[in-house]
Amino acid sequence: MAGNSLIYSNARVKALENTFLTNEKIVRMAYSDSLEDGVKVLLEASYGGGAISDVKDYDLLLQAEDKKVSEFVFDAAPKGQGMETFAVKSDYHNLKATVKGKYMRLDDVNFMLAPKGNIDVDQLKEWVYADEYSSLSEYMKNALLTVDSARADGNLSPRFIDLTIDKACYAEINSMLKKVKNSFMPAYWQTNIDMMNISAFVRASKAGDKDLFKECFIAGGKLDYSFFGGELNNVLDKLTYSPYPQIAEPLKAGNMVAFERIWDNTLINIFKNQRNDIFTVAPIAGFYVAKKIEIKIVRMICILLKNDVDKDVIKDRLRELYA
Repeated sequence: MAGNSLIYSNARVKALENTFLTNEKIVRMAYSDSLEDGVKVLLEASYGGGAISDVKDYDLLLQAEDKKVSEFVFDAAPKGQGMETFAVKSDYHNLKATVKGKYMRLDDVNFMLAPKGNIDVDQLKEWVYADEYSSLSEYMKNALLTVDSARADGNLSPRFIDLTIDKACYAEINSMLKKVKNSFMPAYWQTNIDMMNISAFVRASKAGDKDLFKECFIAGGKLDYSFFGGELNNVLDKLTYSPYPQIAEPLKAGNMVAFERIWDNTLINIFKNQRNDIFTVAPIAGFYVAKKIEIKIVRMICILLKNDVDKDVIKDRLRELYA
């Protein structure tokens, strides 16, 4: 039964792959003369399944597309194969927003929320605001107790909230992945963690603050903390012989835009070669990851068009497509 369900879900994914924006549409958006022309491409493609009265409200289309994709993937994916980790990431994203709303006295955090996770957002808010953590995972509960302790000591900041909750998030994901038998879900998260750590190391090194990287480092990647011992140039040289040699030269050149583009492309490629394997969750996972990156690209293009940025700058930020 589980096998039949997986085959059925993957068949649905193959049909939904037709909803990806083609390279032609992405390029057309990127070279549009105005935000209005760029958003017109989205409307023609029925992006988000709706329409907007003002092109400045383009984010409503992106939110709707994100919600649609997340709900489908989290409902369709078989349990126990690592797909739950994507929903857990959304839960922790919503937890950060909720905690900031509580302690930073923000009236509205809805614009910060992810579309769907395992935990209902209203229920999460209720538990957090009531200091009732017993229904949450041990990782979440301990993160919240750490945040509460920092607040009591007068040391709470948005950065502390982010670091504490992010570390709990990846610790919980790593724990879940120990039970996963496929190779691509652990590879996805290991790669993402490594890229986050590399980015944090570069930024901390340029700021001359090694303690900052120590605070930011997240365990669970292929590169352990000792890999980052030494000066920036030495570590960048070591990347040439790491699992990520393709990022060494862009980082040496200080090209963070190229680094982030390669980061996304590397994540997509983990699933791309297995997108037709209907007996695994690779097609579903690949569809989800590629859609999330596509939505990020579209949002970026819209922001750059809105600010009338040079077209070559937009082109440099385009990613490899899954379609």
